[in-house]
Amino acid sequence: MRTVFALLAIGGAAAWIVALQRRLSAAQMRGDMYRDIAVRLDRQLAEHSAQGS
Repeated sequence: MRTVFALLAIGGAAAWIVALQRRLSAAQMRGDMYRDIAVRLDRQLAEHSAQGS
């Protein structure tokens, strides 16, 4: 009985770790996407400012 409980606990911990890793990966991908968008907007703003001068 004790072994079954230990195996369930280990399995639950492993599942929790996998879920956290997926959430972290998704958050990092969103952060990369927002940084890319910000860089593009900065370039467009710089081009627009240069054309206006």
